[in-house]
Amino acid sequence: MSRNILAPPLVYMSNNRRYRVNLVHEDFNDQRQASQAAMKGNLHNAKQAYNERDLYGEEHNDEIDDDLSDIECQNSIFKLKIHVASSFYGGLIGFKGATKRRLETETSTEIMIPPRVADNGNKSRETNVIIKGKTRNAVATAKRKIDVLVASLRGRMNATHFFGVALNYDEILENFQVFKELILSAQLPSIDESLFQLDSSLHATLGACVLMDDVERNKAATILQSCREFLANVKTPFKVHVRGLEIMNDDPSAVRVLYAIVDSPDLQLFSDRCLQRFIESGFMTARDAQRERVKLHMTLMNNRFKEVYSPDTSTKAITKTFDAREILKRWGDFDFGSALCKEILLCVIGSSRENKGDFYKISSTLKCE
Repeated sequence: MSRNILAPPLVYMSNNRRYRVNLVHEDFNDQRQASQAAMKGNLHNAKQAYNERDLYGEEHNDEIDDDLSDIECQNSIFKLKIHVASSFYGGLIGFKGATKRRLETETSTEIMIPPRVADNGNKSRETNVIIKGKTRNAVATAKRKIDVLVASLRGRMNATHFFGVALNYDEILENFQVFKELILSAQLPSIDESLFQLDSSLHATLGACVLMDDVERNKAATILQSCREFLANVKTPFKVHVRGLEIMNDDPSAVRVLYAIVDSPDLQLFSDRCLQRFIESGFMTARDAQRERVKLHMTLMNNRFKEVYSPDTSTKAITKTFDAREILKRWGDFDFGSALCKEILLCVIGSSRENKGDFYKISSTLKCE
């Protein structure tokens, strides 16, 4: 038996680390050069030459995206351009570039992040993150790591958009106005009009997203339109019935959000499927991304409205909660009526408060008639 098999050459990397140099097919020149250098005692050249290749790097990687068609190869260098909203650049770079250097070291790639400067109409300015590497696998792995990091950063941000259905019309609107007047006329402690949702903003939220630039907003709009296929197995327009009160926490004496229950089997089925599609996009808030079902509800009162929008917040202290015990006792089974919902909307959070009397600014609409 060949001595090369019984006593293969070794590469000494340090005092406590040594590796056997496997003799492989001649097509793998780097490994063959390393073994020859090691057999001649030239360990420095062996270390330089020995660079074990990923036999499946360009074709197989169970941990990366299936679609690698955007990776280009020029002069044996693989390059990929990916869009990352500029709001995430700081997180990708890290303190004094530490995060970026770590990603490059772990994946053996070079990552170029464009500076955050005003566009000023300069169409030639690069707006994509560019990844360069010697193998397709290295570039794809770097992309995956960037995706994971961006998802983590997105999870720490507040929602910017929601998708849902408008309920600010007909019977539901009229009964909400009656409901609000009943509560205000009761003159309950810590309850005032600033806690209530605006009449024009009544809606049922299906999910909330974090969309940081026009590219992400356009992608979210495309995702919403792709949910049209889910309408095939449900009856439209959606008939919804709003009745009964619930709170977001377990203590009715310290409530932040009071909402009405929305009942609609067809909308529930559609919403659950639509939610999963948005979760797959990576745009959902951290809380909604963990859900399997949509909790259909119509927000009636929220202490955040008082904290953020009340004109008196600069002069008086704002409590974090309100006491809803008497509201639940007197009007816990209040019936707001029914409505037909003919469209699913992607809306900008907070935009209705900026223009009182109007519904939220709509980014995209999916017709359900």
